[in-house]
Amino acid sequence: MVSSNHRSSKQGKRTKKSFKEAFIELIHEKGFSHVTVTDIIRKADYNRSTFYLHYQDKYCLADELRAEMFQQIKQTSISNYEEGKSIVTLSMGPSSFELTEFIYANQSFFNLYSLDDTLPSLLKDLPQAIYEVLKEQFHLYAINQDHNINHDAHKLYMAHGTAGLLLDWIEKQYPIPPEEMSQQLIDILESFTKTFTITRKS
Repeated sequence: MVSSNHRSSKQGKRTKKSFKEAFIELIHEKGFSHVTVTDIIRKADYNRSTFYLHYQDKYCLADELRAEMFQQIKQTSISNYEEGKSIVTLSMGPSSFELTEFIYANQSFFNLYSLDDTLPSLLKDLPQAIYEVLKEQFHLYAINQDHNINHDAHKLYMAHGTAGLLLDWIEKQYPIPPEEMSQQLIDILESFTKTFTITRKS
């Protein structure tokens, strides 16, 4: 027998998902600053009391949406790698880098990066998420063994470079398929990194 708490939890997740999907659509239609709670509840087909059961206002909804996607970006960035296993970059292929597929599958959200009137502080999320993954869980081995490329500055540079290429791909409306975009990023990685390992998050 399914408990009432479990049913309630599943229903709550579905309700919040509907609010988020409606919110994203509305931002595309009219811009974040012009979206109201009334717009969101009408688009999602819920009442006002249901919205306020989950969120204080649209800013709380925006914060939760950003936080959820931030974590998914981080998780997707390492989803294909086994902890502690050494990965030789020359052996990597398009399927080795799952983030491009994730972005492509969630275009409605990532297209928000191309809008002028979008979620507050959204533009910093993609490079920051990539940087945190690199800093927390990637140990890189340079092609030139005399060089240490695990300094924060180096990983920050890598994160912003990767995010810049991905944002350009998004803004140009995905002119190449995700596997080709993935291969481009791998080719760049191969130019300075021989191998890397995924370490346990401290």
